[in-house]
Amino acid sequence: PRAAPAPPAALGPGMLARDPADQWEWHEAHRDMAKNMYRTTYSDATLWKDTYVKSDFPTGYAGHVPVVRFDVLHGNTAVSRTLQLRKHDPSRDSFPSFQSQLCGLPSVTAFPCGARKNPTKGVVPHSGLTTDPRPPWALTRGALAPLNQRCTPHTIRRNLSSQALVGAGAAAAAEPARPPETPATKHLRHTVQVANDAALLGHMPTESEVLAEQMR
Repeated sequence: PRAAPAPPAALGPGMLARDPADQWEWHEAHRDMAKNMYRTTYSDATLWKDTYVKSDFPTGYAGHVPVVRFDVLHGNTAVSRTLQLRKHDPSRDSFPSFQSQLCGLPSVTAFPCGARKNPTKGVVPHSGLTTDPRPPWALTRGALAPLNQRCTPHTIRRNLSSQALVGAGAAAAAEPARPPETPATKHLRHTVQVANDAALLGHMPTESEVLAEQMR
């Protein structure tokens, strides 16, 4: 059997004699926390619920927004219930609900007519395909070929009249001329070749061998 709660006199000041087993019923903060403890953004998104805090005021409102200021995401808590009661309290000067405006419903005028239905047929001229619109809704195609690695502009072909400029590019791309060989250059080339061959045939010590040599 469940034990009887302690008498009020045995508790401290400001405390109520409540049963901890029934904390869900009398502790509203505990109830709100237990309801939303294991909710995830994935499960809320699959049910088309909000996954981040949204303002319940129109866009551009710079005043105090309680749900944003106190980071209230879920609408089943005591904060949301208190705010709803304040909105419908005739003794308070509260803002009305802006849910219809946030949903995009025309609720400001007395006779809402909705969004204007503008014509769409024949508004944008095209060549018969919607992916090929005509000016001024698309870029015009020029008569000249587009610049790329295979197309040279005509303004750069002025060097064809100058044989010196025509041969300058070929001369720059050709291999540089070697100086005439002498006995000294032959001996130097032979010495360098012998040194390179000896370096390739030599033994390159490893890291362990270098460390062992240093530890001696």
